[in-house]
Amino acid sequence: MPGSFRLEIVTPMRLAYEGEVSAIQAPGLDGYFGVLHNRAPLIAALGPGEVTFQEVNGPTRHLAIAGGFFQVARNRAVLLADEALFAADIDRAAVERELQEATAGLTGRVTSDEEREQLQRTAAIARAKLKVAGRERRAG
Repeated sequence: MPGSFRLEIVTPMRLAYEGEVSAIQAPGLDGYFGVLHNRAPLIAALGPGEVTFQEVNGPTRHLAIAGGFFQVARNRAVLLADEALFAADIDRAAVERELQEATAGLTGRVTSDEEREQLQRTAAIARAKLKVAGRERRAG
């Protein structure tokens, strides 16, 4: 199909998505980047955030990822994610608790840089999940 490319989103546990898309936006470590049909080859590390993609003849889809890697070559893109969740997969109450705990930990006494980085990562992942869950709530 002209103007499209194959997208696979894979986690250690499952194939989260496979299909033809016309565009994708993903959270790189240095900010979001977009990919369209006939993109030059690219490999990028991903941070926690929201992935948005436009299905060919379908809706714009959103999912939260916890980080991973992205590769595109010859109109085939593969997103390998530690975790990838669509809105229907997200337990909003549990994620809100995770965010509260991480935020409380950051405002409390942090004993090491590693602990601070882990709490910041947990908070970033929780915010991405809540953003995706909120999109579904507004759309539904």
